[in-house]
Amino acid sequence: MIRVLTSILRRLRRQSSTVFQPSESKTGPRSANDIALVSASFGGVDEIKTLPFHDGIDAFFYTDEVTRKNASPESLASWTKVLIPAYPRRDFGPRLASRYFKHQIHRLDEVASYRWLIWADASVQLHQVSFIAEHVAALCLLPRRKRLLLIPHPERQTVRAEFEHIREEIDKGNEGARLRYANENMAEQMLWFQAHGWNIEARLWCGTFWMVENNEVINRCWDDWWDQQLRWGMMDQLSLPVLLEEHGCVPQSLEIDLYDNELFTKIPHKGPISDTPGVS
Repeated sequence: MIRVLTSILRRLRRQSSTVFQPSESKTGPRSANDIALVSASFGGVDEIKTLPFHDGIDAFFYTDEVTRKNASPESLASWTKVLIPAYPRRDFGPRLASRYFKHQIHRLDEVASYRWLIWADASVQLHQVSFIAEHVAALCLLPRRKRLLLIPHPERQTVRAEFEHIREEIDKGNEGARLRYANENMAEQMLWFQAHGWNIEARLWCGTFWMVENNEVINRCWDDWWDQQLRWGMMDQLSLPVLLEEHGCVPQSLEIDLYDNELFTKIPHKGPISDTPGVS
């Protein structure tokens, strides 16, 4: 009986532990590194950019055959792997396809076994990556619901302010805003947030670059982020803040200006700004 109770207590301690337990890799032996950097681009929206030296970080770029073919040998060699995946669905447009790798980063076969997951939009040209390990070390010391790092939005403070800004730009005839967002169900999404009691005054974050621990709390939030993308539209900055609060996640702030900092440069997209057929 004592042995049985001891076994049960050990099992409960393991289940309640916040220590990361890596899953089995589905694509071969797990890397000795704990950090995976992920980016994605399809349909020529962004080119594959050359990464700086990234010792201690494995870097994965998901793309299509044309984008890989047009990349320079130097850029291809700078990534740990450049992959042409057989997913997601073929009827996804290039922007939505890239979002799958962003919002479902913890489900990607190649990186599901890593403790720390870093996302960089393919529009980002990183100048150095040493800051990643420094911030990961700081996040390790926090409770698991706080083990995520985001960049504050440089111009607006809340979800409501972002929605109203986009609506105003469309009403003023801003062609870029119209092409990107006029077909999105943002007004319906905002009403849905309010109907569910979600805080539309939540702090606004950028989705361009972030880092998270691969843990079940944050993963559930990211699963709901993907659901919001499929349900309402491509404007994922609206849903992330309310979901963070709903799941009790407390982001740490990377206090840099998205458009003017020493870590990276954000380069304008080269390809279509909308998945709507005929819009480029």
